[in-house]
Amino acid sequence: MTNEAPAGPDLEQGISVSELADGAMIAGHVGDDAVLLARRGDEWFALDAFCTHYHGPLAEGTMVGETLRCPWHHACFDLRTGSAAGAPAMRPLRTYAVQRDGDVVRVLAQPRTIPAPVANSDVQHVVILGAGAAGSYAASELRRIGYGGRVTLLTRESRLPYDKPNLSKDYLAGRAHEEWIPLRSAAEYADDRVHLRLDTTVERIDVARSEIALQGGETLPFDRLILAPGAVALRLDVPTAPEARVHYLRTWSDADAIIATFDSIKNVVVIGASFIGLETAASLRERGLDVTVIGMEERPLERVLGREASDFIRRVHEAHGVRFRLGRRPVEIRADRVMLDDGSSETCDLVIAGVGVEPDLALAQAAGLRVDRGIVVDEHLQTSAPNIFAAGDAARFPDRHGRALRVEHWVVAGRQGQTAARNAIGRNERFASIPFFWSQHYDLVFAYVGHAEKSDDVQLFGSLDEHNAALVYCEQGRLTAVATLFRDDVSLAVEVAMEREESDAAILDLVRRAF
Repeated sequence: MTNEAPAGPDLEQGISVSELADGAMIAGHVGDDAVLLARRGDEWFALDAFCTHYHGPLAEGTMVGETLRCPWHHACFDLRTGSAAGAPAMRPLRTYAVQRDGDVVRVLAQPRTIPAPVANSDVQHVVILGAGAAGSYAASELRRIGYGGRVTLLTRESRLPYDKPNLSKDYLAGRAHEEWIPLRSAAEYADDRVHLRLDTTVERIDVARSEIALQGGETLPFDRLILAPGAVALRLDVPTAPEARVHYLRTWSDADAIIATFDSIKNVVVIGASFIGLETAASLRERGLDVTVIGMEERPLERVLGREASDFIRRVHEAHGVRFRLGRRPVEIRADRVMLDDGSSETCDLVIAGVGVEPDLALAQAAGLRVDRGIVVDEHLQTSAPNIFAAGDAARFPDRHGRALRVEHWVVAGRQGQTAARNAIGRNERFASIPFFWSQHYDLVFAYVGHAEKSDDVQLFGSLDEHNAALVYCEQGRLTAVATLFRDDVSLAVEVAMEREESDAAILDLVRRAF
């Protein structure tokens, strides 16, 4: 594990009890290892100081009950064992023994060995269909909680399950190496006794027989099935010349195909002013390419983030050289240009389309599962078939307000996969995680907590231009979401307050007091 250079107090030598208040944390070191010391009442915990997801500084996070949360992307770790209890982290933190001698607290030099948990269950075989966020985190969670039965993870792709959010960000921009992209190594799957089957296509789910039929004639029985088919990119429905280079960005192979063109192109048209479109535009500009974004909306991301944030994001992209053609629709793609509905055109060597996705429902529909704009699940993520659960982009679930939602966010999918895994072996837990996502534009990162379907009131606190802001979204008088810019402390606090079902007034006051 890679740690920052030793900094802070030498925790092996110890600190005074009075130096760390109840509920506080401090980053220090034990030898060359960066270690976090946390206090809760008379209990002391020592763990790795940096998140195993993107190396976020955990001392800037928060403790919630028996857990520790990362400030950057809200990954959640068990304080006692260091295990990754909540996506997007998957690998555990190392933990250290703490010794108190009078008024001095010391961290012992060697990381501890934590006994593996054991989960009692009559379920002998869990099959997971789909190895995106939901499926991958489901497989990892089964072993984290001590499930001892068979786990089979199926994917149509030929590569190890990977970190999809990175594709449009650091990977496309050239800052993330290829070896960073897999979520886990082949050896880690083997060590965890997860039977990962690549290049595997499922043709049919037989609910009555509790088995799935694979391409080639093989059948695979299951005691529990977790459906995580994800979503597929929508395709442009416009006349397109055969020689036009048009790409979509949904998979690792898609990203590689785009990157392979960079030596022979200069001008790129991105169709779609969504998060994926704008993140792609930012990455392409960092590669030195000329980028024009075409979008049907008058303002990018206005429906999700509101007018002020939309105008700010547009200014940021324009300052980096991105051109916008908004309120326009492509009507034809030629070899060297995109024709627009006003008769104008944009020349280009490459077109990248990010025009949305739709849930992959074919197998669920054919199996007779209840489907309504997604695979319908209850609060436990159980489908209309008792031994089948669904999670991720394809699942339509009830939120804390009673709304039926389908949310296309990586962290939500991962946390749903974890809940579905626990429930597949009999835990019977309600999925109550608050939706969270982040979006990166150059050196700016927005964090978004909650889910606003259609906001009718947006309140801005702080200043977007000064990179210190929060936006509170309300719908019909009800607070539904909060977005922040470089205020991880506020984002984490709002997530915790929403989980505790605090009042809208309390959450609004929490945000107001931070600025």
